[in-house]
Amino acid sequence: MGDARKVTVPGTVGSAAGGGIPGGGDGPATARSAAELAERIGFGAPRGTHALGGGDPGCLMVGLAVVLLPPGIGLTAGSYQAGVTALGAVFLAMAVALVVLTPIVLKSRDGRIPRLHLYDGGLVLSRPEGIAACPWSEVRVVEYTKSTAVGQGGNVITVNRLRLEHIDGEALCSLGPAAPMAEISRLALAGGART
Repeated sequence: MGDARKVTVPGTVGSAAGGGIPGGGDGPATARSAAELAERIGFGAPRGTHALGGGDPGCLMVGLAVVLLPPGIGLTAGSYQAGVTALGAVFLAMAVALVVLTPIVLKSRDGRIPRLHLYDGGLVLSRPEGIAACPWSEVRVVEYTKSTAVGQGGNVITVNRLRLEHIDGEALCSLGPAAPMAEISRLALAGGART
């Protein structure tokens, strides 16, 4: 493995090994840049990529369009006054606009979602402001449980989480139950990460 140290270089992929590979965003160019950096540092075989947050506004937008469609059709098709018919037309226009805009919104926000690229020898974090590479030997794996009271009944939801930290204490990323935490933890520990 080459001389690697956790480094974030704005607008480029960087490492202490020197130089930078143009990056930024998180489309195919950044995934390729992360792979090139990992290869240059000597991180070995890729083991997966995971989005860090983001949710899914596409479902919300299409769901809202589905909710607006029936009243829009009903108000437009019925024999109502002009104002009510106009309101139905507005609902229909909004439903169509939401369906058309959903792919555009999803594509534009995809580049802003940070990603964790995993390799045998370390990890690469890609964010809009730059890309950071860190070998497993400089990573600490922290598994913890977070409990939160929900609602007035005092129901408690308990969630297991995994945080990857640099050995200097800086948090690199935090992963929730949607990520394969056990697999990531095993990979990190096999690569020399600390607990």
